[in-house]
Amino acid sequence: MRLLERLGVTPTPSSPPPPEERAPVYGRSPVGYSADLGRILALPRRNLATAYTAADVEALEAQLRAPPGPCSCASMSPPRPCPTQLRRVQAQALLEASRVGGLLAPIGTGHGKELTTFLTPMVMPGCRVAVLFIPANLLPQFKVEWSYYGAHWRLPNLAGGRWFRVGLPVLHVVSYNKLSSQEATNLLERIRPDLVILNEAHNLKDPKSTRTGRFLRYFEEHPRTRLVALSGTFASKSIKDYAHLSRLALGEGSPLPLAHHVVEEWGTALDPGKVVAPPGALEQLCEPNEHVREGFQRRRNSTCGVVATEESALDKPLIIRPRYPGPVPAQLLAFIELAHAGERPDGEQFQEQLQSVACARQLSAGFFHRWRYPRGEPPELIEKWFARRKAWNKEVWEELKGERREHLDSPGLLTKAAIRAHLTPPYEGDKPVWHARTWAEWAEIHAAVQPEPQAVWVSDFLVKNAAEWARSQVGIVWVEYPELGGRIAKAAGVPFYGGGKAASEAILRETGMRSVVASIKAHATGKNLQQFCRNLVVTPPSDGATWEQLLARTHRPGQQAPYVEVEVCLHTQDFADAFDTAFERARFIQQTDGQAQKLLLRP
Repeated sequence: MRLLERLGVTPTPSSPPPPEERAPVYGRSPVGYSADLGRILALPRRNLATAYTAADVEALEAQLRAPPGPCSCASMSPPRPCPTQLRRVQAQALLEASRVGGLLAPIGTGHGKELTTFLTPMVMPGCRVAVLFIPANLLPQFKVEWSYYGAHWRLPNLAGGRWFRVGLPVLHVVSYNKLSSQEATNLLERIRPDLVILNEAHNLKDPKSTRTGRFLRYFEEHPRTRLVALSGTFASKSIKDYAHLSRLALGEGSPLPLAHHVVEEWGTALDPGKVVAPPGALEQLCEPNEHVREGFQRRRNSTCGVVATEESALDKPLIIRPRYPGPVPAQLLAFIELAHAGERPDGEQFQEQLQSVACARQLSAGFFHRWRYPRGEPPELIEKWFARRKAWNKEVWEELKGERREHLDSPGLLTKAAIRAHLTPPYEGDKPVWHARTWAEWAEIHAAVQPEPQAVWVSDFLVKNAAEWARSQVGIVWVEYPELGGRIAKAAGVPFYGGGKAASEAILRETGMRSVVASIKAHATGKNLQQFCRNLVVTPPSDGATWEQLLARTHRPGQQAPYVEVEVCLHTQDFADAFDTAFERARFIQQTDGQAQKLLLRP
């Protein structure tokens, strides 16, 4: 068996060589000239390093600095220095947003985006009401940071806060998750902000999602609204991830195409992929012998309204090395091969390639997911239930592809509208109805089958290895799956922090004196975890942006250790391929953003 032969012997741990950058394979037409390209070439260039003087920064700080008073910085755990001065990039972002009336800020992790978002309403001309969107798992940290910075800087009125100062803007802080909820269908209309601030703006990269659709609808109906968007990784896979944000923030001054079909065309030459288009007309962005991504990045970062960082926020070594918790059990490797052939270990046949890939990845961690039916529903009923659910879900998503309106812009709201359409006597209220053709059949059967997800464990070899790591040293064990995280934590006798508000608050209270197991999804973004300096990534992500965020939890300003260590489990081909893909995507981010990616740093 190929994997058994390849992975049955434990290799000697060493620093993994970065995967070689593949030579492009051209299989498409070159990018052509467009009105968008002409507009972008004509945009004035700006040297950010000389755009603002020391006197400009001093005047800004004098305007925003709070009167002297008591603070609790020294008594925080761990103690923190008083933030009495703005970092250079913070000042540049605030000055540029004030001058341009919008901002696209690809600012790397650890450079202080939080304070920038807090102060933006104070510098944006004429701002009365602002909304700040942040990830839900950062809400506990937001409260700490607001008090920390509020002792030294004049902050806007916080909606629902304890004090209100006449004449200052009002700032509403909303999580991206809340924007996705059913009750938030007209949230922005109720608040009516004249300024929207996006921290970790990549959370709105998908125009097809409910949250992004609501955000875009508000800007279509209120085009004079200003946008300030900040992210350490705007694009993880494509320039399409943020072209719409650049358009709303900078309008005709956007360094990205405004027309969707031109964005698509540019992406064929700029985005990572096995087959790409020759740069063609995009070579006009480049200097002689310059890579097209670097020419694009240089043009973008020199545009008015764009403030970008290039260097890492922490000048300390980051050591990344592979970990091979082997030998991998032969049975597990056989099951992985079976999954790639389209069959689950219990005999279930996969219908889609994505199911096969997901199962192989789960098996690399020692288990697989399946449905169980504790009520004993017969197979014929289960088959009919899945068929009708599939038809209903397909109709819902087809409906969401069209114009999204209030109370009809999410699967849950469409379900309620379909229920209203089939009421007897007929519904006569003021909310819309939806005459879905598949609703009656789905409504008839949806409660007849109640499947429950089940994790079936095949081997604990990875659990035991990770638990031993956690017992033998202090650090963070990062996992993708909550089942895996809980099992490792139990074996090691340490806490597991999954999703939810309580876990977000608890992990921030950790002192770095014991190991913890943490969910990548819940805690690898935005958290300040520099009390730890060692990491074990048990299930390596394939996304370069996720890696940048994860590594920045401990490799960030305030880290007291001389270096940060990261071990990555690469014991199966699936995990090794994921790591290689992450490298490729990190290169794309670094070449198009200019921000050094931590995954590519060499000690």
